[in-house]
Amino acid sequence: MKIQNIGIILIGIIVLLAYCFGLFVDLTGDAGKYAAISRHIVESGDWINLKIHNEPYDQKPPLIFWLSAVSFKLFGMHNWSFKILPVLYGFTGGWFTFQLGKSLYNRNVGVLAAIMLVTSWVYFMFSMDVHTDLILTANVTFAIWQLVEYEKTRRRLNFILAFVGVGLAMLTKGPVGAAIPAFALVVHLLVTGKIRELFSPKWLIGISISGIVCIPAFVGLYNQFGLKGIQFFFFTNNIGRITGSYVGSNTDYFFYVHTLFYLLLPWTFLLLFAFYHEIKDYFTASTQHREYYTVGGIWLFFLIISIAKGKAPHYVFPVVPMILIVVARWVSVSFAENKIKTIKRLLNLQIIIPILLLFLLVVILFYVFPVQNSIFIVGLLVLVILLGISLYFYIPFSVYRLILPSAFIMSVFIAFLNAYAIPEAFSYQGSTRASRIYNNEALEGEKMYNYLYHQFEVYFYSKDNAVYLSSWDEFSPDKNAASWIYTTELGKDTILSNYDGLVSRIDTLPHRGMTSISPHFLNPKTREESLTETYLIKLDPGKKED
Repeated sequence: MKIQNIGIILIGIIVLLAYCFGLFVDLTGDAGKYAAISRHIVESGDWINLKIHNEPYDQKPPLIFWLSAVSFKLFGMHNWSFKILPVLYGFTGGWFTFQLGKSLYNRNVGVLAAIMLVTSWVYFMFSMDVHTDLILTANVTFAIWQLVEYEKTRRRLNFILAFVGVGLAMLTKGPVGAAIPAFALVVHLLVTGKIRELFSPKWLIGISISGIVCIPAFVGLYNQFGLKGIQFFFFTNNIGRITGSYVGSNTDYFFYVHTLFYLLLPWTFLLLFAFYHEIKDYFTASTQHREYYTVGGIWLFFLIISIAKGKAPHYVFPVVPMILIVVARWVSVSFAENKIKTIKRLLNLQIIIPILLLFLLVVILFYVFPVQNSIFIVGLLVLVILLGISLYFYIPFSVYRLILPSAFIMSVFIAFLNAYAIPEAFSYQGSTRASRIYNNEALEGEKMYNYLYHQFEVYFYSKDNAVYLSSWDEFSPDKNAASWIYTTELGKDTILSNYDGLVSRIDTLPHRGMTSISPHFLNPKTREESLTETYLIKLDPGKKED
């Protein structure tokens, strides 16, 4: 067996381990919200009208919630069962990336792009902290692949599947799921001189297919919000993020440029190399020997999200497969044309990132979150370094020598993070600790409330449905059973000023939300300063009688 094939198998095993470890990491932020909505679907039996803490929900269409709800019904409610089906669905994005790369260029480009995708920082992170964009990326890539195949073969099945893919993408995150495939197709047809095809009535049939797929989302929005729900789906939630009228105030037009530098680790240097040649190629090459799907799909979308005032790193995720196909293309070209100087330069640059990742891993494991069994960890790290060196020096002089060592080290890096460092960091999340205290100690009939804490983990983790208090006036203590309230410093003061005589315990829970992690938190010397105090307060009606 060729050593590069052994390397691919080894990387595949470590990649699977890394993703499996990520399934067990606690939920935070949006993932906590999505899990709570999925839980409501299972408990209510209502798969159409989405709700969070018993309030109508309109922010995202239902596909991700359906996947997790099915998993909850099959396996029970756990971190891993919330994530398993979305992650498996997201993994199809690697296969679709391979197929799209093969359709646009050749099999080698597809293989390289898929390897780079599933070993990239963005794919690892949003499989551990599940977002709708993981599923959106798979659906968008599938839709574009089928459009490319349809333009090549004119097979009706490809046409139908393409618009089913668009519909599923819209059922994941709204009209953006249609916009990216549309940008890719329209630009390709315009640049290659097929303008008349744009006005074919067949596209109306395609739009109808996508619309049929989206019917459950439309029904749920209309049931709960009327026509305003449909308006929100098509306009408010998208145009409002671009203009800032709905959400967002970020005016950094280069936000996604520097964001991609870390999202696409360990492929950052290859990204810079590829896009230098890609842009240069636009001005020097004819349109006859290349494709323009990636031009439209990447650059039009990238321009829109860059000028939009609502920004978040995961918004760029759906075009990452196309970006990596472009990277894989130019890397393949360099090796196919035997550009020795360029190849050696890339090899020298690319080895920098694995070395930095290993150094960073040592810092994390021995300083940021020190491990207990250091001898065992040192032994593993030595083995990792030896295997990485073997992959670099013993793989024949080919594109795999450039790609596989970085993919291997990145996979090991994420495996260590997901197995140890990230769970350590998430242990500082007060909301999950509060939920577990309540689950272990609350008696039957006692309720959990959430007051002034603006994330959603307690609605998933508490054994009974937590009650949301939008204002303190909504709270009325149960006369027969204790009430448990998770809250902030301000909430604690409010409770003590109103019900001091009923307070039977106060658990102080230093808290750090995991939606953003600061250097102060990562530094053990300043970590305590970065935490805010949250509280789990028990009001016991029997205490007054004592």
